[in-house]
Amino acid sequence: MTDNLMALGSAAQAAASVINTKRQIKAAAVAQATQQQFERLQSAVRFERDMLLESVCDARRKELAELDNQLRLEASLIELRNRTLFDTYPVEEGPGHLRESLRLLAADLSELPLLVVLPRFHGSPEGHWGELRQAIVAALRRRLASDGLVHLQTLVKPLNWPHASLYWHDLYGLPALVIQLSYFRDTLDADLGGCHLRPGAASTGDPLLSVYRHRINRPDHWTAERVARLSTAEEGAGHRFEVPQSEEEYVRLEIEVAARAVTAVVTAAVDAYHLGNSLRYPERFDRAVAQLGEQATAAEWPADLGVSLRDVADPAHHLLHVAGRYASRGLAAEAVAALRRSLAALHYPDYALLGEPYPPLAETVGLVAATDHLHRDRLATVLAAVEPLLADAGTDPNRDELAEVWDELRAAAVDAPGPPGQ
Repeated sequence: MTDNLMALGSAAQAAASVINTKRQIKAAAVAQATQQQFERLQSAVRFERDMLLESVCDARRKELAELDNQLRLEASLIELRNRTLFDTYPVEEGPGHLRESLRLLAADLSELPLLVVLPRFHGSPEGHWGELRQAIVAALRRRLASDGLVHLQTLVKPLNWPHASLYWHDLYGLPALVIQLSYFRDTLDADLGGCHLRPGAASTGDPLLSVYRHRINRPDHWTAERVARLSTAEEGAGHRFEVPQSEEEYVRLEIEVAARAVTAVVTAAVDAYHLGNSLRYPERFDRAVAQLGEQATAAEWPADLGVSLRDVADPAHHLLHVAGRYASRGLAAEAVAALRRSLAALHYPDYALLGEPYPPLAETVGLVAATDHLHRDRLATVLAAVEPLLADAGTDPNRDELAEVWDELRAAAVDAPGPPGQ
């Protein structure tokens, strides 16, 4: 009995052990499955994270590659632009060189005279234009630069004006007159432009405008009389010409005439600039035109040089020059009218713009005597030129009024005391 009970207990114990083992195995399987599921989930999370990170890195690599390509492209463009800028820049030494060179002449660039820029001519020069550039440079220096009216800057490269790089690197804030000369066969064209030429103008620059065309004369044009007039017109004894007997002499004579013509055109532009910026400016245009002899008479040019009185700083003085030009052309009424307007402008400059009625001339005599010697000297010269024409002025009221006070005006212009030393 006892043995049966012990056997039964052992069997029960064995059965319980088997059941516990199965439970443990099942629990272990469940735990293993749970662990595997967790690991799969973790693996999926890591994979998703790695894929996201790889995607972000790939996008960043693409951005960096695009940025690197853009930087390389911009660097190439900058290099190309700089190379193109230097290759095409009108100043051979490069941007900024002209401005720094001008600082050697004046630390304050506003103290410089008008800058005249003469680039290389456009077109292919024929044999007869071979030495034209040197002749023009010499004439401009002799006529304008030597008087301190301009600073002449020649360029060995061509210039297409307006030129933004040249302006911002070298001409910014500087009054500059650009002369563009072009030749084709027997024709020479002169264009003028520039920057900061007109005070108060809405635009900084002035485009190139065609102002003059010169053509070579035929060889039989040069007679002894014409050559003599041309030689006489030149001041100084170093410029005497003979009737050309050879092709070389003919070319030399034509180059001299072309150089004087260009100088006259530039002088007119320089006069226009100074008329807008200076008082008592002694205009040089008439003398420059006179150098051409009969090649170009002053009558071919506007008496006022094409400058509006609104743009003139000293209208009273400028009108004296205008009156003198009219008188030299024998235009009595126009000379008297310009002289009368000049005298009225001494009362108030706006009379030069408004016109008649003017203040009585009797009140002007005292104003003439009070002006400086530069104005009085010019007035005396104009009075002497206009006086022979008074009889040709007809019944012009201005002529009659001038005649009444003519002696007083002449006395005021000639006899008024000048500054010490005058």
